[in-house]
Amino acid sequence: MNPNRNIQHIQRILRLLRLLNFVEKFRFLLSAIKHIKNNRKFYLIYPHYKVPPQFLAYDAYSAPDWDFYKISGENTALFLSEIVERYKKNDDVKNILEWGCGPGRVIRNIHNSFASSVKVYGCDYNSKSIQWCKKNIPDVFFELNNLAPPLSFNQNTFDVIYSISVFTHLSESISKKWINELFRIVKPGGILIISTNGDSRIEFLHHKELSEYRNNGIVIRDKFEEGKKMFWACHSPKYLRENLFKKFVILNHTPNKFPYTGQDIWVLSKSNFV
Repeated sequence: MNPNRNIQHIQRILRLLRLLNFVEKFRFLLSAIKHIKNNRKFYLIYPHYKVPPQFLAYDAYSAPDWDFYKISGENTALFLSEIVERYKKNDDVKNILEWGCGPGRVIRNIHNSFASSVKVYGCDYNSKSIQWCKKNIPDVFFELNNLAPPLSFNQNTFDVIYSISVFTHLSESISKKWINELFRIVKPGGILIISTNGDSRIEFLHHKELSEYRNNGIVIRDKFEEGKKMFWACHSPKYLRENLFKKFVILNHTPNKFPYTGQDIWVLSKSNFV
């Protein structure tokens, strides 16, 4: 039997028994202990680099590992800027939003990868993450949102919106509300960069889920707080093209290549004729 499916089978039992939350708390403690030595070295090398509380990092990225937090955040911001440059001139980008910014791993580096005049915004439904970001990350406008839209931004506000592994933790109904909201606030000709779980995750699906994925194009693992990483969603490319992303022009789809997550990359555009 596939070892990945063995793990998922155990997790499924814990999910059904409503024990997954307790297991996650235990895993957080183990992860914090595991990274003590390396994080001490990090503090010595970067004594002035502000890091979020460990529980926020684990909640967002599965590990309070400050080397990962810093390096992956810098590299992902650069990666996003390279995608944007393929479709828009740097000077044309005035407003950027990270929808689901968490404790700032990527968004704190966006100014280094775009023109200095760009205005950067971040939003998240986790109030503790937004509080920490507001206090510790300068020159970025942060906003707390609810699990469901709307956001406070006006229609046609953003040239670029990016979202890293957010639709991967939402139900189908909430996802449909959010894609409509992102469509509302992105400018005509603006682009969205979104990462999702796709075909590369098939090996993690048990038999019933595999059937759901093939027949319906979507698998949702619930019985956990929606929005958290253990509330998990997987979408087939066909489902996304024909359902969730159907309002957008699809500029690019690259399977399994988003840095550090191995998720699918989607680059979408809002038509200039809307």
